[in-house]
Amino acid sequence: MTFETRDLTAAPGAVLLVRLGERQFGLPLASVERVLPMAYVVPVPGTGDGLMGMLNLHGDVLPVIDPRPRLGVPSPKIAAEHRLVLLKGSAPFLIWVDNVEEVTNVRPDELIVVPAQQASPLVPHVLRLDDTVVPLLAPSALEPRGTLR
Repeated sequence: MTFETRDLTAAPGAVLLVRLGERQFGLPLASVERVLPMAYVVPVPGTGDGLMGMLNLHGDVLPVIDPRPRLGVPSPKIAAEHRLVLLKGSAPFLIWVDNVEEVTNVRPDELIVVPAQQASPLVPHVLRLDDTVVPLLAPSALEPRGTLR
């Protein structure tokens, strides 16, 4: 796996930039355990809320979330070049992304709180990176709901 790094230090303001369809999103690096290549995800019938299925990762069975439906982004066919991002939460889980782009450190002036009337639990902040506005996803809002274990 290769991705560019603007600053190699994983400071508290570091963000992992990922791509979902044509859109770029950020994930707080402090919530990211690691990035994995796409693997076979066992579908779980009758689940909703973006739960794609489960994946056996070194003996731990983890839920895999597709965040696209909740973000209004169409879900593509799964492809070998896609990635799974292992996130730390109340319990570890994976999210499916199209691509991992880079790690960047965020200066305080680049982080903007979404106004309360437009705020979403999924996107409480946006990043201003150069001329681009990037939604910063809240991993806690992406966590699978209910008991899966």
